[in-house]
Amino acid sequence: MLKKSQVWVETAIYTLIGLTIISIILSTALPQIEKIKDRETIKQTITALNKLNLKISEARESISSIRTVDLKLSKGRLEINPENDTLVYILENTRLESSEPGIKIKEGDIIIQTEKYGSRFNIFLTLNYSSFINMTYVGGDNKKTLQPGSIPYNIKIENMGVGLDKRYVLDFSLT
Repeated sequence: MLKKSQVWVETAIYTLIGLTIISIILSTALPQIEKIKDRETIKQTITALNKLNLKISEARESISSIRTVDLKLSKGRLEINPENDTLVYILENTRLESSEPGIKIKEGDIIIQTEKYGSRFNIFLTLNYSSFINMTYVGGDNKKTLQPGSIPYNIKIENMGVGLDKRYVLDFSLT
């Protein structure tokens, strides 16, 4: 009778030890997996922003030209900000430190900036058109924020001509 109870006690102890080891491994591995996912999200977003930037350049070439681009956001958000003539992608509350906090890094036309947010970080990818494009959203200066979703956004970019300030007026809208 004593041997049977000893076997059950040993089984319970070994099971608890196994579960403890698994939880320790998961607690160290999951943050690293999250960083890798966020790094890939940033890479894919940079590629998508470069494609969007190319379409904006094409639309700027001739008056009345219209370009469309599909953009899928799986994480983060994209702000179309006509007031500042910028497109800003924001990935909030991530463990990934993409660059030194507070330092702006230029990769092509995209400005990458990481800001400290408690023990985590916020990453900003910015396309600034203020020197040569006057952006509008559906004819006005209203900011539009695109949230993550399963369906891609179809962004339409239309060249409305040259404004009084000698900058091209590009109107953004969603179709």
